[in-house]
Amino acid sequence: MHVFQAAFVPDPLAVADMRGSTAAFLGQAGLTGPITDNVVLAVSESITNAIEHGHGVIELRLRAVGGTLTVSVTDENPAPAVLQQAGPDDISGRGMALVAALADKWGSSGKETWCQFFCDSIGSPT
Repeated sequence: MHVFQAAFVPDPLAVADMRGSTAAFLGQAGLTGPITDNVVLAVSESITNAIEHGHGVIELRLRAVGGTLTVSVTDENPAPAVLQQAGPDDISGRGMALVAALADKWGSSGKETWCQFFCDSIGSPT
């Protein structure tokens, strides 16, 4: 099992830091290949959503166990993240749709938004 956890204030500069930390974690966990780009993008979009719509401290948790990588982003907003239908001229509103398209599963239960990526095993992505 590999685990990473970070808590930070809602600052747009944190998005780049968490992308870098996620990429480093994935490398340490032995996860390679195109799935890593998908995970990093899902983390980026989930954190951006928490910064834009959440409240209070944001927490990122990554957990790789067996063939499942789970990304969890929490904040203090009790309203769940929702999929939006962004129009072609909208400059935002696509983040959760990207997460849903990239991940094998995703959901939001209020303060937590999560997604999962399934692999044959850590170090051998499907």
